Amino acid sequence: MVTELRRYVVKNLKHPIKEDVNRDIEWICNCLGFADSRDKEKTASKIFKLLVEAAKEGNGLTSEEIAESVKPTRGAVVHHLNKFIKAGLVIKVNSKYELRMGSLKKTIEEVNLDIQRVVTNISEIAESVDNKMGLRSR
Repeated sequence: MVTELRRYVVKNLKHPIKEDVNRDIEWICNCLGFADSRDKEKTASKIFKLLVEAAKEGNGLTSEEIAESVKPTRGAVVHHLNKFIKAGLVIKVNSKYELRMGSLKKTIEEVNLDIQRVVTNISEIAESVDNKMGLRSR
């Protein structure tokens, strides 16, 4: 049985031309696969922006606090928060959600390291398979 520990989606999207914090956060969310056709209100981006703002104060937010600010149901907020947790961007400390690291850049760097470890593991298994199957790599 395979247990999914983390799920990473990385899209190579054209970056925003003008600097705009809201659009930049939305772009990051889109690049990491958090935007989909069902999220017409850009709830994921709004939630993520709140978490980035809270990091500035060194705080986390409860799902209730986020729901009050963003205005979807608490269930919708928790759904997005769980996706952020699964991607390694957000952690839950006691009853509060916060960025995994103290800043957005550090959080993205940690996710990058996570992805590198996953690819290294896949590469090691691929090498083992090649060796057992008699395949050569150049």
